[in-house]
Amino acid sequence: MGQRIPRGDIRNVTCWTEYDPLKEVIVGDCNDPGDFDWFLDENVKPKFNLILEETKEDLHSLSEYLTKLGIGVHRPKPNKINGPVDLGNFTIPNPASPIVPRDQYLSYNNTILQTYTSMVDRYLDSATYYDIFKQMFDKGHNWISMPPPVLQDLAETEKWWIKGDEIYHDKLKDKLLWHTATMFKLGDALITNTNGPGNNNGLEWMARNLPDTKIIQNVDTHQDSYGHIDHGWFMTDDETVFCVDKSWVPVVLRNKEIIELHDYFDPFDDEKFFMDYTSTAGKYSVEWLDKWLNGWKGYSQECFFDTNVLVLDSNNILFTNEQPRIFKLMESRGINCHVVPQRHSFFWEGGVHCLTLDLVRDGVKRSIV
Repeated sequence: MGQRIPRGDIRNVTCWTEYDPLKEVIVGDCNDPGDFDWFLDENVKPKFNLILEETKEDLHSLSEYLTKLGIGVHRPKPNKINGPVDLGNFTIPNPASPIVPRDQYLSYNNTILQTYTSMVDRYLDSATYYDIFKQMFDKGHNWISMPPPVLQDLAETEKWWIKGDEIYHDKLKDKLLWHTATMFKLGDALITNTNGPGNNNGLEWMARNLPDTKIIQNVDTHQDSYGHIDHGWFMTDDETVFCVDKSWVPVVLRNKEIIELHDYFDPFDDEKFFMDYTSTAGKYSVEWLDKWLNGWKGYSQECFFDTNVLVLDSNNILFTNEQPRIFKLMESRGINCHVVPQRHSFFWEGGVHCLTLDLVRDGVKRSIV
């Protein structure tokens, strides 16, 4: 008779919601200044390297702050790649830094689900998180990875979301792709938006690997397609939803207490800055970087409230910018507001919720919706 394989203790490695007391978290990281010099224009290098330097400083500050609160912090190890990566069927022109762990990974119950998206620059992303996930596996987490898709059609069409549904349907429909930032953990259920960088095959893969989970698609709302849930609303407990506008909240949550925040902050002027990815150079152009550094960086911190927050527990929320009217509202409800600035979070297209991934929260499975 074969020997029984010892199993890890899974009692203390669960994660059922986005707001139970946070115990362990991943904070993303970016490459060192100079790591991308091999493909940057000479005029771009100093500007882009400044952003890398300040991003690393801010992510380090975030890690230190969470550690001082007694939360276990894990950091990925950025790939050191000095040229395009030829995988035979397709090429990764410039692999990305592991700044936003929220986009391709989900820690739910006692399982880490690792996915792939249509964003070819993140194809090698999982290698940067391997040591973290192996450590969680040793503690008792299950660890499941989506089969790597062949993305040969995407080398020239990476910016598919600019061009609309045509590329999404025609070139991605047969792949397994999923974007985990569109999911919200809610006890025995996961709420998900219609997925832009993923597809129905990816959602089916998620459902088959979470057979005891209610997966509720967010439809008939302002945010029912292509959007990450965390840029429209968040929850602080089983019964309370904070949102930009009620129209963003899934129908299944409309019986909860809903607090609209649009009257508490001044919407930013999106005419002042537009993230123009339609050009070949995109954010690697001198014009784009000048616009960011000279006109947008400080403005975004001063004028834009971001619902993309990290809820530490029901009485503590971490923000990336000061919002006095919002904070006064939160404090009137017994919620402490923590601020750790991230100067370039909008450059990397991710608030503090995107920049982190909660691995372990101190909660129990329950039915909330």
